[in-house]
Amino acid sequence: MNETGSAEPKILIFTMTSWYSKVGANTWESLVSHYKSENLANIYLREEIPDSRICSRYFCISENRVIKSILKRRTKTGKAVTSCDVSGNEVNRDILEHNERYARMKKKRRYSMLLAREVCWKLGKWKTEELDSFLDEFKPDIILHGMDGYIHMNRIVRYAIKRTGAKAIGYIWDDNFTYKQSKKIGYKVYRYFQRRSLKKLVKDTQEFFAITPKTKKEADSYFGINCTVLSKPLNANPIASAYDDVQKPLRMLYTGNLLIGRDKSLEKISLVLREINKDSPEISLDVYTQTILSDEYLQKVQHDFCRIHPPIPQNEVIDKQKETDVLLFVEDLSENNLTARLSFSTKITDYFSTGKCIFAMGNEDLAPMQYFKETDSAITAETEGQIFDCLKRLLHTNILKQYAERAARCGIANHSKENIRKTFDGVIEQVHKGD
Repeated sequence: MNETGSAEPKILIFTMTSWYSKVGANTWESLVSHYKSENLANIYLREEIPDSRICSRYFCISENRVIKSILKRRTKTGKAVTSCDVSGNEVNRDILEHNERYARMKKKRRYSMLLAREVCWKLGKWKTEELDSFLDEFKPDIILHGMDGYIHMNRIVRYAIKRTGAKAIGYIWDDNFTYKQSKKIGYKVYRYFQRRSLKKLVKDTQEFFAITPKTKKEADSYFGINCTVLSKPLNANPIASAYDDVQKPLRMLYTGNLLIGRDKSLEKISLVLREINKDSPEISLDVYTQTILSDEYLQKVQHDFCRIHPPIPQNEVIDKQKETDVLLFVEDLSENNLTARLSFSTKITDYFSTGKCIFAMGNEDLAPMQYFKETDSAITAETEGQIFDCLKRLLHTNILKQYAERAARCGIANHSKENIRKTFDGVIEQVHKGD
């Protein structure tokens, strides 16, 4: 039984990444963790091994092997995966090749490469007996999917919906459908095909979630739908930190990826920290990230008060957050990069759960920055020139206390687990019953 008291449906969730604790993107997991594991399954497309026990069944469609299948049609591209099941040199080799390919793509985001990847998925063989067997054996009642910009993922989701006859719910958490993020020709060409793909998926989907009211407004208008606003729930109801014994240097922490311009913002923070700490230790920053960074970048950014570490599991992230003084939220400051304009990072509710002071920096037109300002739940820097003064404000204990309390209040008021799950279960029940 779920929290509405109804019999649980069988739910299949599509994700790009596996349910792996070092990735950190766990919105779906947090929303379905109260369902029985035998009623949950996940299909994902990245060469990773899941370690979550929330789900009972996993199926991976290997991009590396889909590309190989263009010439070698007998290549096995999909397989059922057991949580924490790392088996065979072939699997390890696929993971290595996948990571190397994505490292090259992330160094410079060329839309020609993104289109080429979509062509590979179009020509490759992902529609296999193994996938059909997985879908037929699990027999989902409901399919959950992100309304993402990955055209190949949208195609696979549509296939699963049609084969299983399941009802579908889409989640819109990013701007993958407007032309507002960039003026580049390559972007507009790629976005044209993304929009067309999403329109097809909308026709096969019964209900939709939107991550913010702003996202809902734009998605409702463009797709002609009626989204339910839903964010990731708090991990736990927070208690604001007292900050009774703050030592110098003040400890600041960031855990997550450094993509879409976040690396540039981190570089700006690093420079300011050099200035603040030139006479005596005032503030130190530790960064834990899965993003592959060049040696040249690391040499510019790393110093005694800005240290970059490999990623750590989510349970260790929570421990680190409890030990730190300030949590850093970072987006691109540039006016030319509005990739996150409609997004609402899962990191926000994770931060609210800790009861810590938050320092957020990013362009003022991005939805996360607007949310922090509207709720006054973080100290915000929206330009490079504001970083120094904002960091200096953190050195006042009363400011730390004040913003820790504001973050905790905002989290409880807007993101409590009980309210989020009630909304989520209500939509699940509605779709399951066919209302």
